[in-house]
Amino acid sequence: MLIAMWACPRTRSSAITRAFEQIDDCMVYDEPLHHFSFVDKINYHDIIDFPSDYLSKYYNNSYSNIIEKLIGDLPEGKYFSFQKHMSFHLLPGFDKSWISKVKNCFLIRDPRETIISYWKARKSAGFSWENSESFVGWEEHYRLFKEIENITAQKPIIIDSGDIVKDSRSYLKALCCQLGINFSEKMLFWRPEETNILSWKNTIFEQFREDVINSSGFFQESKEINIPDILVPCINKCMPLYEEMYKHRLQV
Repeated sequence: MLIAMWACPRTRSSAITRAFEQIDDCMVYDEPLHHFSFVDKINYHDIIDFPSDYLSKYYNNSYSNIIEKLIGDLPEGKYFSFQKHMSFHLLPGFDKSWISKVKNCFLIRDPRETIISYWKARKSAGFSWENSESFVGWEEHYRLFKEIENITAQKPIIIDSGDIVKDSRSYLKALCCQLGINFSEKMLFWRPEETNILSWKNTIFEQFREDVINSSGFFQESKEINIPDILVPCINKCMPLYEEMYKHRLQV
């Protein structure tokens, strides 16, 4: 069983990755296509110091080699794989035929929350909004959702992370059922900092995952939302995409 979860930034995808990391017979891949999404951003690698373990796993591989690894045989002792992808990492020109060989699901979250959270994280990392907005990812997320629907001739599973936060056990059980795997109570809690998957320590992106790395389970952030004027156009553009996908979300 091969599972691909597609997300856009700040949808709590890292928390869900940590949940799947707790399952002993699950092989987890964390954003294996990350490098390729920046092939046209010439200065990107000049300003980002990638973790050495991330580079050793992905950086020197071609796209075809990585896909071969993602859809190939699982290591001994692993029953299924969980691949967490950012939708905008799958560039338009890349072959997508392999997608029909995996079970696809899409993670969504209210853009008023994702975009503000992303803006804060990028700002604290020293990026301007002008250089950040193109990485919000909602347009690519929705476009890929429609593409996969056409490729597989079925609507992919959609889950709203807000539902998982409110009732983690029920929604993770329902998600596992839809994916054809067994739910484990281990998915609900984990030890802070004990992760072999999320490897951004000592980089300028460390704060992007600091909360979830230090967490022990799913947690609800403050619901008070004050939207800066600079973010309003982006949120207004993304809300219809979220609302359309929200109609088809998994419900318990």
